[in-house]
Amino acid sequence: MAAAPPDWELFVGRFHPLLVHLPIGVLALVGALEILGRWPRFKTAASTQGLMLGFASVSAVAAALCGWLLSQSGDYDPQLLRWHKWAGLALSTACLATLLLYRTGRSRVYHLSLAVTLAFLVVAGHLGASITHGRDFLTRYAPAPMRSLLGGSSVHPVDLLAADLPQRRVFVDVVQPIFQQRCWMCHGAGKQKAHLRLDSRETMVQGGKSGPALVVGKANESLIMQRLRLPLDDDDHMPPHAKPQPTAAEIALLQWWINAGAPTNGLVRDVPGGEELPRLLSGDSGTPGEGGG
Repeated sequence: MAAAPPDWELFVGRFHPLLVHLPIGVLALVGALEILGRWPRFKTAASTQGLMLGFASVSAVAAALCGWLLSQSGDYDPQLLRWHKWAGLALSTACLATLLLYRTGRSRVYHLSLAVTLAFLVVAGHLGASITHGRDFLTRYAPAPMRSLLGGSSVHPVDLLAADLPQRRVFVDVVQPIFQQRCWMCHGAGKQKAHLRLDSRETMVQGGKSGPALVVGKANESLIMQRLRLPLDDDDHMPPHAKPQPTAAEIALLQWWINAGAPTNGLVRDVPGGEELPRLLSGDSGTPGEGGG
């Protein structure tokens, strides 16, 4: 297992989210001014392009360096991270090339280079958002036809009081959507804070830096439940207090699922107590989970 990076690397690396927005805004403005500059009344709008491109280039390089340091934490999906790092390197290089072409007055090639730079900006930005917020960040709430075309998945709260709950698949239809909605932003396939993934039973049992998140058959000993039940203002409470919190009914369902052996196959009714689950949860359906359950 690779050694943990020194603290100073992670400290500097955490400036990446701040710095990365600078070249995004400036390059978007440069592109807009180039378009406006085609009309006579906006001809002078592009007069500061050189200064803006210089600022964008410096900030892009700084953001790329900080991003590389941040990536050493190992909390991110390796494939997405690799693509994002290459896209960030390409963007920084394209920025510098565009600035050089602008300074040398090669107008036609400069405009082509600027277009390529903006394309790299879109790609790097999308990959960065996917790492931070999940692969389906862009498509999650898109119209159904577009979401299907782009291979995205929707996220909807689970109706734990539905009459047909016992007929649903216990993991895919009932348990997994709770983790998807509440946990995957930080502990999914794209991002794994503390090296923890909560997108499958196997990764829950494997756990992360603090040990196994799931102890099969023992909800009270499972780190998942312990963190959910902590007071909302406790630093170890999960999800963080600024994130949407699971309801008491969702916490009660997770406790029932873990104590029942954390099954991943079959219907809810096949699990002990599954037929009575909607009635058992009905008293907890509307109460936010702030450490109870």
